[in-house]
Order: sequence, then structure tokens, then C-alpha cells
Amino acid sequence: MKLVSCFCLGLLFFAQGVFAAKTQPPINAGDKNAFEKTVTEIRSEMTPDGRYAELTAAERKSVDAGIDSMSKLFDKTPEIANMSEEDKRAMFNAQEMVNAALLKRDGDRLICVKEARSGTHFKTTTCRTAREIARDRRGGQEWMQNTTLHHNNDYRPADR
Repeated sequence: MKLVSCFCLGLLFFAQGVFAAKTQPPINAGDKNAFEKTVTEIRSEMTPDGRYAELTAAERKSVDAGIDSMSKLFDKTPEIANMSEEDKRAMFNAQEMVNAALLKRDGDRLICVKEARSGTHFKTTTCRTAREIARDRRGGQEWMQNTTLHHNNDYRPADR
């Protein structure tokens, strides 16, 4: 029993580390140099096979607009600590908007659900990334469309 308790406690600490790592905001820069480095990383992850590949066109446009807004504020004053209160507020709002858009479609975000196993009352916890869930959903939809299309083409009304 002690072994099971220790295992569960260890798993709990491990899971907290996993969840914490997946929910860190992408942008949290205090000066222009750190911001530019972060933006370079984000833009490289917006490629078709990158971390933020699932962004819609509207979300990409929103992220680009927020980054441009933040860049202009940093051009005016290179450090947040030296910005006016109005610019700090504008920086915070732009940063939050960009982070919300990026985290909403973060393909590496881990999502865990508790599901009842088929044929039993026992529940299991299954964890998958947002990218895996989206890929499985698209695959299921394609399978359903192909199956329905194939079935409809094979249907022939009975001769009367």
C-alpha cells in the first residue's frame, strides 16, 4: 500500500510539472531584446508543422497585430519599467491578447479527460495533446464522409 501511495504522489508531482510547462504564456518580455527573441521563436512555431500550426487565419492576423503593437511600444521605450502608465496598459492588453490566441490553439497543450472504459464502471484518465485530438477529429470526419459517400454510391433502389 505504501508503494502505491508513493507512486501516486510521484505521479501527482510529475503531472503538475507537465501541466505547468504547457500553460506558460508564450510572451512575457520585460525589454525589447527579450521580446524580439520571443517573437522570432513564436513566428518559427507558426509554420505548418510548428507548435502554433492550428491557428486560424483570423487568429494569425490577431497575433501579428498584437506583436506589431507591442513592437511599436518597445521602439518608443525599450523597457517596460520605463514606459508611461498608458503604454504599460497597452502593452499588457496586447500581450494578453497574443497569449490568449496562441494558447487557445497550442498544439502541444496537454488535455486530460476521465472516461468510462467500455464494459465496466471503472474510469481511466487519458491525456493527449490538442494537436492529436484535432488530427483524430479530422480523421474521423474524413472517414465518415468517405463512408457515407461510398455507401450512397452503392445504394440502388429495388426494381419494381
